[in-house]
Amino acid sequence: MSCMITVREVTEENLEDTFRVCSRNRLDDPRQRKGIDIKRHWLRRMLMDHGPVSMIAYLEREPAAYVMYYPEEALPYEPRPRKGVLRVECIYNSAPEARGKGVGKALLSNLIKEAERGLTCMRGECRFMVAEAFNTGEGVRMEDFYLSNGFKRGEGELYYLIRGEYEAKARTSYDPKEEDRGRAIVFYNRNCEYSYPFALRSEEALAEAAPDLPVVFVDMWEKPMEAARRGVSHLLVNAKPIKSFIGDKEAFRAEVLEALKPLGA
Repeated sequence: MSCMITVREVTEENLEDTFRVCSRNRLDDPRQRKGIDIKRHWLRRMLMDHGPVSMIAYLEREPAAYVMYYPEEALPYEPRPRKGVLRVECIYNSAPEARGKGVGKALLSNLIKEAERGLTCMRGECRFMVAEAFNTGEGVRMEDFYLSNGFKRGEGELYYLIRGEYEAKARTSYDPKEEDRGRAIVFYNRNCEYSYPFALRSEEALAEAAPDLPVVFVDMWEKPMEAARRGVSHLLVNAKPIKSFIGDKEAFRAEVLEALKPLGA
């Protein structure tokens, strides 16, 4: 028996369905609620400035999957954005009962068709789409998902041609700054309701590893230059990017303590 899948752009009318997908099991978590409030404000601002920048796939009228996208030029912390490039920020299927039923595929297929026709947020100009695959540990690996749906490997990203040739992104790196020494800088992105709660968890993990270390939060959309001039890292300690995930407490603590060693030690 086939399932009914419908895809709708996210507008003010169905905006709250976004969180029924992405925060499906965390709607009562106070920290997640704060992250949701931050993203809700961001979504409404994007709707005003660019039009719809996300879609929801409904399975039997229930929100099951979500995709978020916007022009790369909309990123305030991107120093050299490519013109006519649609960034697919994330695609997520939260409902276990919806996995394996083609919901994610229908969502991405619809986005590709709309990009070919002319998405409102792109003002009718879309040369190609890009995505940086990350894995949540649920369902299919995202890189495999994109590749199986027509994307190709680019330089540090995946891409799908619409009406143009692929152009690699100009990458930036972090140049250690004296002002960043002796403190931690935690960056969070208001386009994801998980980012701010994750920043709070990072602060707690830092407090366990180095209790006296000052911690500063940077909202990447509100203070884009602060993010851009640091190479858009997610966490800096003593002017050094931290790569370890906070879930691996020992590795994270060891990397933080190593970063805090005096120069030449």
